[in-house]
Amino acid sequence: MATSLIDAATTAHDTPIFSLAARVASRNAAFAGDSIWTELLKQFAQHDDPVYFGDGAPAKEMMPVERLREASVKAWQDAPACLGYGEQAGFSLLRDLIAERLIARGMRAAPEQILVTSGSTQGIDLAARVFLEEGDAVIVENPTFLGALEIFQTYGVRIVPVDLDDSGMRMDALEAALRDEPRAKMIYTIPTFQNPTGSTLPLDRRVRMVELARAHNVVIVEDDPYCELQYDGEPVPPIWTLGDDVIYLGTFSKTIAPGIRTGWSVARPEIHRLLLANREVMDISNDRITMRTVYHTAVDFLDGHVAGARDVYRSRRDAMLSALATYMPEGVSWTRPGGGFFVWITVPSSINTARLSEQSATRGVIFFPGHWFYPNQDRFNTIRLSYSTVPEDRIVEGVRRLAETIRQYAAD
Repeated sequence: MATSLIDAATTAHDTPIFSLAARVASRNAAFAGDSIWTELLKQFAQHDDPVYFGDGAPAKEMMPVERLREASVKAWQDAPACLGYGEQAGFSLLRDLIAERLIARGMRAAPEQILVTSGSTQGIDLAARVFLEEGDAVIVENPTFLGALEIFQTYGVRIVPVDLDDSGMRMDALEAALRDEPRAKMIYTIPTFQNPTGSTLPLDRRVRMVELARAHNVVIVEDDPYCELQYDGEPVPPIWTLGDDVIYLGTFSKTIAPGIRTGWSVARPEIHRLLLANREVMDISNDRITMRTVYHTAVDFLDGHVAGARDVYRSRRDAMLSALATYMPEGVSWTRPGGGFFVWITVPSSINTARLSEQSATRGVIFFPGHWFYPNQDRFNTIRLSYSTVPEDRIVEGVRRLAETIRQYAAD
């Protein structure tokens, strides 16, 4: 007779030994399936020279490595004094610098309102810790940043998607969502060069969002990682400048490098205090040497560096848009972002881009299928292409390969 696992796994006193996997918290259900990164790693093995359109990151050649190296030497001059506990809100000179840089965005924020975080992703998590309880609702763009969705899922909240158009979140749909969700506490938005669509919310919609949030007493979390990477048009004021009940999140990940894990939040004093308190129980503070390294990297340097980066990324965006116009078959459409890193592709509904991604990997092009960015993962005819890390000639070749794959898929 077969022996069960529990029968076999007993102590001398016949007490069953259960798997600890059965005792993990229910919030881990957010990580039940394979991640997008697992799928991408499999695809890299399908071709010896793939064009990778996945990274939402700066190009390696635009990461100021020598400047970082020099800044690190300066940072270590504060040791050992800076190697103890402290600076929970962040290195004071770095917070001063962030406050100065925000003035160009129309934001008059005191350094005392700024919390240095481990990237803006930690800021999302901190906002969730402060505001969300199990059973609450958070309203998000549909589609939106995958990392934010994973964070919200761990808090046991309802994620309410609000559809976008070419100008970002639709305010009529937001108004309906707030009316229908009495437990909504938060609106999470990437209003400028949105991830994944590249759309930018115009001023009138930002004003309306603030009005609706105030009427329903919900907080707006404004995630703004791409604001300095504008290639066309005029800047739109941050939502933070239009109302008090906004948590603003920024980062150096897109302008210096994501590996430095340095971002920030800006919030009104009573909310800042709670963000800081929750941060202290997570990891006390950012790495104190890294904060100094970022400060010495940025001061008297970052504006010029970002201006050069904008030229590079503008050329790559233009190369992608031109290649799409040249090679894509009829029935395929795409966004034309004024900044950021992403172009959002929509293909005919008969094409499943999850399956298309498998076929395209064998042809040497790898992308993020769009369903990953939808809270309900229920739309399968979209693609996110990132151009930031890919040289122009490779962009053209990758788009050509993708177009061929779409044609072949449609023919089959």
